[in-house]
Amino acid sequence: MRSLKLLYPFLFVILPILNIMTGNPGGATLSDVAGVLAAMLAGCAAVYAVVALATGARWANPTVSLIVLALVLWFYGYEWVRWVYRTSRDTPAPVVMTLVVVAVAAVATVAGLRWVTRRPRHLDRATTFFALTGVLLVLWSGTRIISDQLQARSDLRASSLTRELSRPVPLQNTVTPAVGDSVRDIYLLILDEYAHSRVLQERFEFDNREMEDSLRQLGFTIPKLLRSNYVHTSLSLPSLLSFTHLTRLTGELGAGESDPTVPNRLVENNRTLAFLKARGYKVLFFPSQWWISTEHNRNADWEFQAWSGFRLGREIARSHLRRVFVDNTPLTVLRRDFAHDADHVKRTIAALKRVPGVSQPTFALAHLLNPHHPYVFDAKCRSMPKRPLGGWDQRRRDAYIDQVRCLNSLLLDFVTMVLQHSSASPIILIVGDHGTSSLRYNKAKSAEAITPAQARERLGTFGAFHLPGGGSRLFTDSVTLVNVLPKVLNHYFDAGIPLAPDSLYLSLEQTPYLFVPVDPASLSQ
Repeated sequence: MRSLKLLYPFLFVILPILNIMTGNPGGATLSDVAGVLAAMLAGCAAVYAVVALATGARWANPTVSLIVLALVLWFYGYEWVRWVYRTSRDTPAPVVMTLVVVAVAAVATVAGLRWVTRRPRHLDRATTFFALTGVLLVLWSGTRIISDQLQARSDLRASSLTRELSRPVPLQNTVTPAVGDSVRDIYLLILDEYAHSRVLQERFEFDNREMEDSLRQLGFTIPKLLRSNYVHTSLSLPSLLSFTHLTRLTGELGAGESDPTVPNRLVENNRTLAFLKARGYKVLFFPSQWWISTEHNRNADWEFQAWSGFRLGREIARSHLRRVFVDNTPLTVLRRDFAHDADHVKRTIAALKRVPGVSQPTFALAHLLNPHHPYVFDAKCRSMPKRPLGGWDQRRRDAYIDQVRCLNSLLLDFVTMVLQHSSASPIILIVGDHGTSSLRYNKAKSAEAITPAQARERLGTFGAFHLPGGGSRLFTDSVTLVNVLPKVLNHYFDAGIPLAPDSLYLSLEQTPYLFVPVDPASLSQ
């Protein structure tokens, strides 16, 4: 108990991190969690030393522990300060109002500390209470996290869908390795939240025909309509890459579950990658900056690393866990802008331009977290300062369209360079994973309550395909993402892969495996 009374502030400093994990099971790797915990524990130790020196007290003095705890609570109270500011926006002086409230709370904190520390009995009781409370809360959160991890591993072992998709693609025809003129590099670029041109016109009054016409002049085919089969990236990507539907996950994982471990594994162990590797292709993987399902792929022959060395500003933005943690604490001052997000997109596209220099046939797979927020570019691809993200007001709509304009120019430069420097005309597939959410489909009370307009916006996604050798006819009409790669592999490799139904499904973020089928006719209005 004596040691516990000394160390309990360390328990409270890691508790919010554990709470992020319990609220988002499967949303972070254990190595990333360990790194964040180690950094915060080291920071707490430094604060402990400063407080001990400033007060002239011994480390074991309970007064030091109580002061450190107060500082920890203020550190995590940053979100409360922001809430005070947001609620006082309608007042004549919101900044002054916020400062007054914070000053009163700070005075109350100091007064409370002075009152307790001058009364040894009360100090001992407070120390005991906080120590035991910290232990119980950490044990509770830790138990939930361990339980989630064990359940996720059990789900992986028990998943028949995972086992089925890990086996070679069932083929109707005998497929021989691509040789001679049929050897073409293949590029698959997945753009996060790039909406279909109809959605851009209807929801944002933006005409994307200039981009589409430029691509057509370069030999691309633009489908009449391309839709995602699912409204979430975590489902859209494995469905695209393994050309199968994922509705079996409802029975395997449970309709009320949200852990993405199984679909994330399906992204890494996807059928397209295995099919092309078996036919002599070298797989080049271009990971996303912070999305867990595409931050790494152990099955790739080579993986792009955008940066070398260590820089604090970009390291705190390298995972979803870090970004959430930093954005809800005073550490957010370390992210003055999103320059690193912009730099990652540019570096990835620059590296993709160099793929034609690889000697053997290559399959380049890239997931770009763009034009998805944060909105890091203006229309001329200049890095933008950090901007608050609220509802889909006009400012956010303009920011999204600016990002689309920038991405268009980067993509056109990329495809022009690749087409000029490729020895054999390449296959280039550019798709969005889903559309936008300006109508806030995710705020519906249930998936059944999502309106046709909300579904139309979210499911309508961008698509452009460079398919030499007669492949352009594959995508002249409507198609869904689940059938994009089978069409390509069947045409160029005579794979004979059966097409899946063009079924569409809705689900909410908190229950992604509770699927509600969509009647495509309801989206035509």
